[in-house]
Amino acid sequence: MLTPTQPFPDLTLPTLGGDDFDVARDMGENGTVVVFYRGAHCPICKAQLKEIEGLLDEAAAQKVNVVAVSGDTKSRADATVEETGVQNLTIAHDLSMTEARDWGLHISKARDGSDEPELFSEPGIFYLLPDGTIYASWVQSFPFARPSFEDVLAAVKFRADKGYPARGSYTGPLAEHDGTLKVEATDGPHAEAY
Repeated sequence: MLTPTQPFPDLTLPTLGGDDFDVARDMGENGTVVVFYRGAHCPICKAQLKEIEGLLDEAAAQKVNVVAVSGDTKSRADATVEETGVQNLTIAHDLSMTEARDWGLHISKARDGSDEPELFSEPGIFYLLPDGTIYASWVQSFPFARPSFEDVLAAVKFRADKGYPARGSYTGPLAEHDGTLKVEATDGPHAEAY
């Protein structure tokens, strides 16, 4: 599992614009939002891409770059762009399933009789900071109930305006006592639980 405040994995992929997207190099002043989408077979993804396209000016005002990434081939990604009319959003393609797993994305197999690729990643959104760390993530195991991109940008703005720290970064020891979960120092009164 990728944890906020920890370094994000390398990611360099071709884009439909003809250049490569490199997550470490192509960082906005206030970071980058990477949106992993399922692919051309997913109507919810197409709606999501259109929503993001409509909010790119807001993202630019907040000085964050946005990229949408899938495991689709170039031809499938081209078909998605043609169908959705998305013109300004950077679309990266050919994400390997090993890279998807490195990012902590859930991976699904094609349903019998569907036009899904044999394997594809489920949705995920990562807000990455210019210092090379993860600030926040939204990772899902199925296509429904994604956060709105407006809400994601509100989180970006709140961080910038308030200096709000990354949350969910604690990876230290935990101990259970009396059926409740307590965080204890390893040299504290319940050190024997470690």
